[in-house]
Amino acid sequence: MSKRAYNDEVYDAYKYIVGEDYYKEEEADEAYQGEHESDEDFVQNLIEDCGELPKDLPPYIHIDWELTARDIMMDYSEHNGHYFRNL
Repeated sequence: MSKRAYNDEVYDAYKYIVGEDYYKEEEADEAYQGEHESDEDFVQNLIEDCGELPKDLPPYIHIDWELTARDIMMDYSEHNGHYFRNL
């Protein structure tokens, strides 16, 4: 039995993604990546937190966060602003 790490809203979002029959609280705890306003916001935070984005990026270089998010979201799922890594 796992110790609850998140609130019911997070677990309900995960149940919606994986389906009631496949839901396991332990997997939700492992997969949860946080709450974000958009896929682009999530991906930008993910990349910055991983240290993949250089701190000294010149101001004339622009990142297409929409396109980047589209590619990265293949490995993640979202419901009601809650993001989960696909296990």
